[in-house]
Amino acid sequence: MTQLKIERITPNLGARITLSADHILDEGVPDQILEALNQYGVLLFPRINLSDEAFVALTDALGEMEAARVTADGSSPSDLGIYRIAMDKDDKTQREYVAGNDYWHMDGTSYKVPGKGTLLKCENPPSSGGDTEFAHLYAAYEALPEEKKRQLQPLHVIHCLEAVGRRLYDKPTEEDIARWNNVFPPTEHPIVWKQKDGRTSLVIGSTASGISGMSREDGEALLQELLDWCTQEQFTYRHHWQQGDLVIFNNPGLLHRSHPYDESSGRVMHRTTLKGVEAIA
Repeated sequence: MTQLKIERITPNLGARITLSADHILDEGVPDQILEALNQYGVLLFPRINLSDEAFVALTDALGEMEAARVTADGSSPSDLGIYRIAMDKDDKTQREYVAGNDYWHMDGTSYKVPGKGTLLKCENPPSSGGDTEFAHLYAAYEALPEEKKRQLQPLHVIHCLEAVGRRLYDKPTEEDIARWNNVFPPTEHPIVWKQKDGRTSLVIGSTASGISGMSREDGEALLQELLDWCTQEQFTYRHHWQQGDLVIFNNPGLLHRSHPYDESSGRVMHRTTLKGVEAIA
């Protein structure tokens, strides 16, 4: 059986896996990938150069693939269920999805059960900017003072797309707000997510618009405090993309963001998502 060669990237987060594309679907390999994903949080397969078909097949081997309905753009990758991430889109909402990725977030906070994992492969690396950065929520929560953990335990946080949209526009229109709420209306979650494997993360990020029962000012201040804590250097890994790179990350335990880039940079990523297996509770 093919055994993965795994090398840590940082002490807290990430591992580099050397593997040929020809062996990505070998018997036992997807199971080893899932095990490593839970252990290391972010897995990098440098320049593995998977085809779209192999990319989808790997996603299916790791779990159930989430249909890319909201992000479908009529492209040939989209027909395979792949989200093509690029700035060269005419649709306003599609461009907002891409621009919103520049802020720290967890995927799937519009659902009670967020995605288990996300797979990203680099179709065309950016000429400048466009790195993807990850923050380790499990490690960040573990390092919080016990008094802060007790303060957070009973709190609930409101997530919505409007919170992201207001970062993109100084004066959004009523039409904008209605459009965002149609896609992702306000949804309430516990801010502390104690997961079945014994680890704990925080349900925060750019989609968080406030804390239930708190004033707007106090809620925003607490959310910013937690975001600043969780994105300290010791909890993060920043990936600089190369052609053909594949990155898989454990969504329930991470925040992530892309660093800003222009359409002229040529950055094109393909993304698939594994359906979630655990509700936020």
